[in-house]
Amino acid sequence: MTNPVNQINYCNALLSLTPTAQWSMTNNDDYSTLSWYSTDIAQPSKEQCDAQIEILKLEQPLEACKEKASSLLYGTDWTTIPDVANPSTSNPYLMNQAAFVAYRNQLRQLAVNPVADPVWPVAPQAQWSS
Repeated sequence: MTNPVNQINYCNALLSLTPTAQWSMTNNDDYSTLSWYSTDIAQPSKEQCDAQIEILKLEQPLEACKEKASSLLYGTDWTTIPDVANPSTSNPYLMNQAAFVAYRNQLRQLAVNPVADPVWPVAPQAQWSS
């Protein structure tokens, strides 16, 4: 899970800008505490890190949207099993699979095209045959 917006710091920026670099910080909110160990990767400047922090803050709500949509999709994966809604192979069978298909399509749109302030679809309740 991603950090709240107010916790984006130099550590996050450095990981984003230079994912394979070796470095350490004694205070993630203070660039001056950065110790750079990588000799083959240039150390990003404070200004580059500040700019990356702003980008990460803007992207964070979109990433949260993607994560939640993906999690909700995962929770309904069982509805895509071919025989779950097939009365000839399952008893009981899922009678409202079309409602789950529509719900999953809405979630997939949010996962693929995330928005900062999503309107989440309401999950259907499984209706089983008798």
